[in-house]
Amino acid sequence: MALFDFLFRKKQSSPTLEIISKSKELRDEYEYLKKETENIHTKNKVWQNEFDKTISLRQKAQQSEKENNLYEAISYYLQSIKQGENSATLNIYNNAFDIDRVIVIYGKTKQKELLKDFIEEQIRKYPDFRGMKDWAVRLSKLNSDKQVKSIPLAPTDILPQRSSNPSLGKRIDDFKKNMPEFNFYFNMQKGSDTLAYNNNIPFELFKKLREYREAFETIKSLAKIAENDGDYKTAIEAYEKLIIEEYEGTEHYERLIVIYSKLNWEAEEKGVIERAILFFTHLKEKQLSYTIALADKYGMKEKALEYINQDKKIFYYGGAYELYNPQTTRLKKWNERLSKFK
Repeated sequence: MALFDFLFRKKQSSPTLEIISKSKELRDEYEYLKKETENIHTKNKVWQNEFDKTISLRQKAQQSEKENNLYEAISYYLQSIKQGENSATLNIYNNAFDIDRVIVIYGKTKQKELLKDFIEEQIRKYPDFRGMKDWAVRLSKLNSDKQVKSIPLAPTDILPQRSSNPSLGKRIDDFKKNMPEFNFYFNMQKGSDTLAYNNNIPFELFKKLREYREAFETIKSLAKIAENDGDYKTAIEAYEKLIIEEYEGTEHYERLIVIYSKLNWEAEEKGVIERAILFFTHLKEKQLSYTIALADKYGMKEKALEYINQDKKIFYYGGAYELYNPQTTRLKKWNERLSKFK
């Protein structure tokens, strides 16, 4: 029986064989990683070569701009854009600067039709690019005849807007509060650049914050395009939507003041000024309380108060958003305008 057991028992794995097998796995893994690394280096080298060509053309364009050779600058920017489009490694984000400069210079040189065609072409090519909304607004302005649509419009025609629950502004505010606290750079090395210092906050958080803001940007673009088209009903409803969603920008209040003034809706104009003053006064107080408490926590209260007493803004890491904005000039202007109604 012992002999039978010896001959037919399950063979035990040899420690030596295990070591050899493990060694082969490690060699295979190493070779795989080595090839992947080489591929990455190759791709990066190709990208860098392509991008260097784009940068070279961009620098020539910028020099031409400085020398006021605007038509020559356009030519170089267009070459840079074409270089990017023909590249297998570059994308719209590598050429967005050049596109924006062409739009600006076409405007400066009053080449309206070329500008319109150029913007339309970029919108067709890059419909998902986040900067496309700005291009669409610019195009609507170019196509605008500056005339209000001849459709009778009364305040009662404007549909009341409903906020999401919670409002988009509240969701963004909650998200910001859940990001790592701003420590007022108390542990940053002397001489470091604050714009480049983010205290190791994951990029994904900044990306998510930008995604939240995109919803507001979409509504703003709709409002501006409608206003440029003279469609004041759509524009007013979109701007009012921004108010009800607690957007912390000021453009929608400013544009509503202008539109209501044009329509001679005095009560609505006065009302939107009052709402603007109330919202930003409350926002300022809330930001002030939070910022001082945060600064005190990190032993930076004196520095924070220095900024606050000088009516300066205080930003989160890298300028991602405003921790405190005194809104002094704007509140003063709105209060002065409001006084004319009394």
